[in-house]
Amino acid sequence: MGVRLIILLALLLFPHPCRLLAAAPPLQAQQECEELEEDEEPPPITYSGRELGRFRIFFAGEEIGHEDFDISGSANRIKASSRTQLTITRDDPVEPPEYLDEEDYEEFPPPDRPPAEPVTFRIQSTLRFNDLFEPEDYEVVQDAGPNRMSAKVRFLPDRSRVSYISDEGVDRKRIELKKDVTVLDDNVFHHYLILSKRYDLCRGGLQEFSAFVPQQFLAGGISVSEVGKEEVEIEDQPQWLRRFLVDTGEFKVNFWLDSDLKLKKLTIPDSEVEVFRE
Repeated sequence: MGVRLIILLALLLFPHPCRLLAAAPPLQAQQECEELEEDEEPPPITYSGRELGRFRIFFAGEEIGHEDFDISGSANRIKASSRTQLTITRDDPVEPPEYLDEEDYEEFPPPDRPPAEPVTFRIQSTLRFNDLFEPEDYEVVQDAGPNRMSAKVRFLPDRSRVSYISDEGVDRKRIELKKDVTVLDDNVFHHYLILSKRYDLCRGGLQEFSAFVPQQFLAGGISVSEVGKEEVEIEDQPQWLRRFLVDTGEFKVNFWLDSDLKLKKLTIPDSEVEVFRE
């Protein structure tokens, strides 16, 4: 069973001003593929380099926020952190009473209601992992007005420990996860950048990974495959990018990489979410 990632809508269920980071060289691209001798094992895919930047986040065509991220570290210990701000207007749809059809309902509209108030969510995340993509710990804090929740994960060889902290108290859980599990948390889009570095471009094809969504306490398998090159327009500028497809088992995520393997665009069609790299 695949991982059921809940994007943006999860923000409505959970009861930091951001600064634009300076540009930096992209992560190193994978080396050119070399022919291997018979029975020779390919080298492992490892993480290297540093990357920071900003993603602009759109919902149903409207820009609702941004994510500033920074991925850096030593030779074998990497820290990936982010600050995200999202502003969403909660406006529950009003359905016509059963005794009125839609045409009658338009002639007798509901009484005036006060306009829906926008809600701003601020999300801070920190993930530490080694160069073999094995996570060590993860923390995410989400604020929405006076409401705050956080999740902390300590990845252990036997059963990882997860703590959820809110106004209602602390809820502690344990879960068995693979040591190289991929963290793909709600509304933390640079996690897909890290996932893209795990895809073996030399091998290509369909590749499977284990994933964990901390805020939803969901774990399962996902797959990543390369679709091919296509022309994509970003800020009215056409670019030739490599498109990849992530299949979570419940819905699909598309992301596009440039020639330096920098993640430039991400979409979640089922959720009407689009993310662009500045």
